[in-house]
Amino acid sequence: MMITPNFHFESQRKIFHSYSIIFPFIYLFMPKIYMVIFLFILLVPTIYIDFNRHHNLDIRNFVDRFFGKFIRASEAHGTFKLSGASFMIAGFFITALLFAKPLAITSWLILIISDSLAALVGTKIGTINETGKSKEGSIAFLSSAILISIVCYVFIGYDTNFFIIIISCICTTLSEYYAKKININDNLLIPLVYSLSTSILLFII
Repeated sequence: MMITPNFHFESQRKIFHSYSIIFPFIYLFMPKIYMVIFLFILLVPTIYIDFNRHHNLDIRNFVDRFFGKFIRASEAHGTFKLSGASFMIAGFFITALLFAKPLAITSWLILIISDSLAALVGTKIGTINETGKSKEGSIAFLSSAILISIVCYVFIGYDTNFFIIIISCICTTLSEYYAKKININDNLLIPLVYSLSTSILLFII
């Protein structure tokens, strides 16, 4: 079967997206405070460049040359259109700052792996609907998120149980599915929803 241009773009974008897997692995061996500082130092210039590419020709040319093929059309134009990279680093920073280290790492892995699988499955075999997502992609997201949560629970350990994992993964899947509807970038929404839902469930159960 011929690969559609849409799938080719998503595969290229998600390959680039997958490079961020280095962040949870770095965090495994880095104290929380150092990781928070590192992410803040990285976030400031990223947002500065991302914002000013709309207003500064030199910055725009630099971004287009090295990252242009990974930027969606919806991110490319506008007075304040940030790319997914800025929202991802912001999501990493906020979760590292507010939540326990193992929980933050788990939420990052779900963002990196499950979100990529959802996009690839959705564009390859799914039917994209009015949310900009597909049910097939959401199934891939949910199943992989549950698996990642269980693996992280076994190997790095964090406060949770199987019931909380299921509910948190369902909440996170729904947030990814409806992210465009509520106009919040899923790179920011996914780690926040997973970490926050897990923390709330731990408090009330």
